[in-house]
Amino acid sequence: MNPKRKSYANICQFNDMYAPTDKNNFSLVREPFGTPCSPQLFQAFLFASSIPNPEAYKASASDPDTLTFDQAMSSPDKHEWIKAANLEIAELVAKGTWTEVFQSEAHSKILPGTWVFRRKRRPDGTIKKYKARFCVRGDLQEGDFETFAPVVAWSTIRTVFVFAITMRWEMLTVDFTNAFVQAALQEPIWIHVPRGFQVVGQTEPTCLQLKKSLYGLSVAPRLWYEHLYQALLEDGFTPSSDKCLLLKPNMIIFLYVDDCGITSPTMSEIDAFLARMRIKGFELTKDEGFSE
Repeated sequence: MNPKRKSYANICQFNDMYAPTDKNNFSLVREPFGTPCSPQLFQAFLFASSIPNPEAYKASASDPDTLTFDQAMSSPDKHEWIKAANLEIAELVAKGTWTEVFQSEAHSKILPGTWVFRRKRRPDGTIKKYKARFCVRGDLQEGDFETFAPVVAWSTIRTVFVFAITMRWEMLTVDFTNAFVQAALQEPIWIHVPRGFQVVGQTEPTCLQLKKSLYGLSVAPRLWYEHLYQALLEDGFTPSSDKCLLLKPNMIIFLYVDDCGITSPTMSEIDAFLARMRIKGFELTKDEGFSE
């Protein structure tokens, strides 16, 4: 007879249900301008744009604002990273990302996870946010599956900026909260409990069976892209030659992983679009512009 399993979502609701295994571990804390434009006109505008200098987008070899778990837990900002990790787990649990099961019930390799901690800064260099992201070691996944997901071209982004400024349209960015988790998995995947958290009260080792896609999975970017792309088509957008650029006579949107840029003649049209996306179940936050 199998022991009764407890929902991992229920376990995560209570701080005292977690016990640290070492000094670095932690428990969950309950803490009116412009005019309409046809897709054909914009396509011509896109075709006429030049390719930007790739050196402008070269990444630094090392980033002091990106930390590993050990670095974060030994830094002076440890308390901020712990709060960020608690928030990340709480959001994943709230979305029904996984269910706790016994390790003996896993039908494939149980994948480890990893933490990525990052300071997000404002243009003036001050810290805007401490961000923790729990990712799965998707590089250890076994099997053959389609993983390609398109990313908008930099030339497309530059063209959208120039077009919006020329037409005097409103512009803003949208961040989808835990975007990859908003797409359902097509095949079951099992992962280990996130480092820093430990479930107590079980007589047998447990793991987590994923119900939703998660950052780090090989298929996660593609599942998220297909999920969002289909929703935009249903809203009346028309695809373009750039797979991450979609058009309407009164709106242009480009997709960049879990963010998107939007431009439209009026902010009321953008707000109406975002309201429709929320009704469809998308969780998102609206930024004021492209400065960050």
